[in-house]
Amino acid sequence: MSWTVVAERNALDPYRSRSLWVYLAVFVVLFGLAGYVVAPGGQPLAAALVGIVAFFVPLVSLVVGYQSVAQSRQNGGLRVVLSYPHTRREVVVGTAVGRAIVMAGLVTAGFLAAALVAALRTGVPELGSLAVVWALGVLLAVSIVGLAVGISAAVRTTNRAAVLGFGTYLLFLGLWSQLPGIVRYVLNGFSPPRGPTPEWVAVFGQLNPTNAFQTAVRGLVSGGPAPTEAFYASAWFGVLVLVAWLCLPLVVGILRFDRSDL
Repeated sequence: MSWTVVAERNALDPYRSRSLWVYLAVFVVLFGLAGYVVAPGGQPLAAALVGIVAFFVPLVSLVVGYQSVAQSRQNGGLRVVLSYPHTRREVVVGTAVGRAIVMAGLVTAGFLAAALVAALRTGVPELGSLAVVWALGVLLAVSIVGLAVGISAAVRTTNRAAVLGFGTYLLFLGLWSQLPGIVRYVLNGFSPPRGPTPEWVAVFGQLNPTNAFQTAVRGLVSGGPAPTEAFYASAWFGVLVLVAWLCLPLVVGILRFDRSDL
């Protein structure tokens, strides 16, 4: 046996619990509404979906992934899985791949629903830009799944995984942009910093995966010029950030999982 067996089981788990149908219905309705409200000659469908993807997809990706390893560890099911010829690394990797397949399917279904509704109402949307946003949306979903599974592998209980996972989501959603100001305030002796904003603040802002997704969309979809020519405002930097959020938390989770007692 290998990680592919674990991946298949994790891809089918939401289907067996029927939760997949709930997620699918929400995606179809939400993305379909976006396709319905796009007016002829107005905002392109691809641009209308960027905000939904940036806000909604990371949340569902965390829900799909945060319990994946920790729950099996907490209820003893992980001992059964590891009684088969799986290594702990294969369990984590297979879990991440399986949950990533689920999220990729949900994002794809949402985009298809949006495109179908928009085509029926206003005509066929611009498929090139829509395909780019879809691909980057899938990458964002897979990246957050990697983060969620990494967290789930690194902790012992689902409660800790939930706190860390959704705390990270809140960090991405609103607190990320505040952190550089807090750091500068502390480094300046607990007084408001003066002078121009250092460039590292802008670089740090682009390390947020939702910002990286939007930066990549802006760089790859026509009509979205970058506000600056700096490297961190380029599409390739946004893609690299998303890949890093996929890989690094998984590596940390695997290392902690390998060294911990079940």
